[in-house]
Amino acid sequence: MSSSLKSKPAYIVAFIGVGAALYYILLFLPGLPIIGTSASMDIGAALSPIFGLILGPLAGPLAVLLGNTVKTLTPAPSPYGIPFIPAAALSALAAYLLITRKWWISSILLFILIVVSMFLPPFYPVTEQWYVYTIAFYDKIIALLITPFIPKLIRSNSAKTRIIGLYGLFFAAREVDKAFGCFIFAVPAVYEGVFGLSDLNFVRSLYLVSPIYYLVAYIFEALIVTAVAIPVVKAIKRVPGLSGILYVDKVPV
Repeated sequence: MSSSLKSKPAYIVAFIGVGAALYYILLFLPGLPIIGTSASMDIGAALSPIFGLILGPLAGPLAVLLGNTVKTLTPAPSPYGIPFIPAAALSALAAYLLITRKWWISSILLFILIVVSMFLPPFYPVTEQWYVYTIAFYDKIIALLITPFIPKLIRSNSAKTRIIGLYGLFFAAREVDKAFGCFIFAVPAVYEGVFGLSDLNFVRSLYLVSPIYYLVAYIFEALIVTAVAIPVVKAIKRVPGLSGILYVDKVPV
């Protein structure tokens, strides 16, 4: 493993700062609108898993968290974005966990988000609101089911299979982000306190808007990340001094 970034606090702090600045810039890329709200999905945020792969389990998520925090709070704080600040950082962390043999931690995290959400008002009781819950989380459940196979695909002797594994990794990592988003929006303090939505049935209806559209968007996001990540990692690996500091040795490209 790349020991320099792992063991030297100066490197960690430096790469958190550089990574946060880069991620902040990426967040200005055009976004995809979220139907029914004034928010949007940032294409830049789709690239958050790359930070976990390159910068590791500490600097990667913290860089994304810092960049996302600055973007949300400046030039004026956005109350609608504040609850979702940790989401992309979790995606970066999940990407690192999936590329290593710690993939099961990512599975546990995703599993907890899926299960705990059952007991939040928009989905409770799930025996009655099963349709809303299923529409909101079916793609997250798919990601949970494919997660155990991702490390095997990534370590395949076939280059095509490894690329498929990387694609699955980015899809699953982004689904951790989406699961957190669905979970946090279902908290009354968020949907009612932040967004001012007191009608629970209306909140439920938001989870039912264009479910296929979102799945297609998530699949497209994973394609974008895969297309960007492969040449970036290859370029870093060609720089001995830099590749020795970062975590790209675990990425099979």
